[in-house]
Amino acid sequence: MRDVILTIDTEGPRGSDPVLYQIWGKVSENDFMGIPKIIEICDKYHVKGLFFVDIPEVWDYGYDKIKEVIIYIRKKGHDVGVHVHPHHMPNEDRHFLFDYSKDEQRKIIEECTNKYVEITGEYPQSFRAGKYGANRDTLDIIDELGYKYDFSEFYSQKWCGISPEIAYVLPQRYKTIIEFPVTVFRSFKLGMIYCRYDKLEATNNLNEMKYILNQYAKTNTEGVITLFLHSFSFLNFLDTPDKPTINEENLRRFKGIMEYIHDSKELKFICEEDLKYVDPLPTDCVSNIVSTKGIRRQIYYLYFRAYEIRKTNKKAKLLITAIRMLPVLILAVVGLILFFKGV
Repeated sequence: MRDVILTIDTEGPRGSDPVLYQIWGKVSENDFMGIPKIIEICDKYHVKGLFFVDIPEVWDYGYDKIKEVIIYIRKKGHDVGVHVHPHHMPNEDRHFLFDYSKDEQRKIIEECTNKYVEITGEYPQSFRAGKYGANRDTLDIIDELGYKYDFSEFYSQKWCGISPEIAYVLPQRYKTIIEFPVTVFRSFKLGMIYCRYDKLEATNNLNEMKYILNQYAKTNTEGVITLFLHSFSFLNFLDTPDKPTINEENLRRFKGIMEYIHDSKELKFICEEDLKYVDPLPTDCVSNIVSTKGIRRQIYYLYFRAYEIRKTNKKAKLLITAIRMLPVLILAVVGLILFFKGV
């Protein structure tokens, strides 16, 4: 049986009140589709989520606002880890921790850790760098500070600065901490020209996620599948951050994934407390990553994934534009051929 842990990056990236609209997820006076809705669904399936709260937002959006978020999550019986988007710190605009010196990183992480302790009265166990922008210095620092688990490694993601890799998809020990990498799968491969890896996001195409989860469940190697979500995953907010609407499709997919894992005989949810029973495997390699099978399936997934992220990803936008222009280009070529044949 394969263990699954649900991790939720809890943050507000834009608008006049990101905490209200992208963490709490207010869509009307009585409807909140952020952390309250996520917790409601988790509780239905008896799942204890690990919410990585962006602590630097204390300085950007206000101490009391972030404290309220953390206390709410913990009172509801869920876990809180430390998440760090450093550009929210005072007088900073660098977005990745690896853009900072080791001493600068230490100061940032220490301050965030202290805020966590001040709010909760407990020491944090789990850490995740914002945008996965950690490097070896980051891991050395959280190791020195006494963290137990890191969730920052994302194989193939250019924003992740952990080099060389510590883990691919299996938990690996680094000094006294355990690295739980973002669970990825190979979604597209075009010979030796191009290869794409995507993370197991709980709002991805439902059939594809079921397929990948099933593939991991069948592997002989034990490990922990890290399922990913954002506090704003059930919201349409990019164009109207202060007036978000409900993303019904993402909500449906998340409920489907939760039900699938809950009913599975090969998968089971664990929580942060259970991580202490995980024995890191001695080795890990890229061959442990499962793949989407069949070229038609890969093209289908690539297109719809690009369509979903087109507003925030330039390459995805370019791909969708190119695909939409393809019929026009084909007609133009056919027209030219017929024209010259006529001549």
